[in-house]
Amino acid sequence: QSVWKEIQKAIQFPPSRSPFLLQGVTGSGKTEIYLRATDEVIKRGKQAIILVPEIALTPQTVRRFLSRFPGQVGLVHSKLSEGERYDTWRRARASSLKVIIGARSALFAPLPNIGLIVADECHDSSYHQSEPPFYHAVDAAQMYARLCGAVCVLGSATPTVEQRYDAEHGRIQKLELP
Repeated sequence: QSVWKEIQKAIQFPPSRSPFLLQGVTGSGKTEIYLRATDEVIKRGKQAIILVPEIALTPQTVRRFLSRFPGQVGLVHSKLSEGERYDTWRRARASSLKVIIGARSALFAPLPNIGLIVADECHDSSYHQSEPPFYHAVDAAQMYARLCGAVCVLGSATPTVEQRYDAEHGRIQKLELP
């Protein structure tokens, strides 16, 4: 409950502080925190980007977002046809979609009013783009959230050494789920 209160406070009083590192084992409730935070930013007229390492490996997360926000979720992944990709892009730009879920390329969805960026399983190596354009989606998400005045939540059961170091030195605010 205190974890949710910290994230809720950051959403209510932007610009947000440093990103949050939400650490909790599988089944501890990280996805529920993402859902609540998404609901809160939508109530405030904003949009959310939810990054997952591989969309094919996270069907349960996708289903939970689709059922919680019917008609408001767009998926971005490499298996979309050009027409589907364009339709999602067009709907995002027109603010018809409130939530974009996808792998690292979801960061490029043209949402005009971002209030939340989540990187689930932020330790995963698939967030690194190893061909041009080279970037690391978790680093890009943190910078993008800062530029937008959005809240950034990095979730993991096993954060990287760098993420733990940043949390210990105050660059990321660590929140733990038991």
